[in-house]
Amino acid sequence: MSITSLPINPNKASATLGKDYLLSVNTGTNDVPVWSQVGGQRNTSLNKSAEEIDGSDKTTGGWKITKAGLRSWSMELESVVVLDDKGADAIDYAFENGVEINCRVEYPNGNVFEGWGSVTECSIEAPHDDVATISATINGNGPLQKIKAGEAAE
Repeated sequence: MSITSLPINPNKASATLGKDYLLSVNTGTNDVPVWSQVGGQRNTSLNKSAEEIDGSDKTTGGWKITKAGLRSWSMELESVVVLDDKGADAIDYAFENGVEINCRVEYPNGNVFEGWGSVTECSIEAPHDDVATISATINGNGPLQKIKAGEAAE
């Protein structure tokens, strides 16, 4: 008799896996985007922050009051070099030519954070005893748009 199913662990974790978060760049046009994933991704980060504005005064009882000021975002990437990779080629092109790039990070549930940014760091490391890797930083220019799974971008 062959096994056709197994029980499902009722104590499964709800954590998501980092390998399922992927950075892509638009290698198409504004009207017809073509999202090219950067190949060989090892680490992908989406960073959001706000400048800290001190709102403290003499009446705050000696406690600092902080307000969020100007917001910013960045995407960082470390990837194994994959030759003829459209996504990585687009990042390199944007850096070399000083042009902005349309990029996105897609979550495993299909949600996307998308925006325009400038490639402010783009490097390759090629050690003699390991694979060649690229790393890049894209600093956002303007807002980061959240697109929920199944919704179209505005």
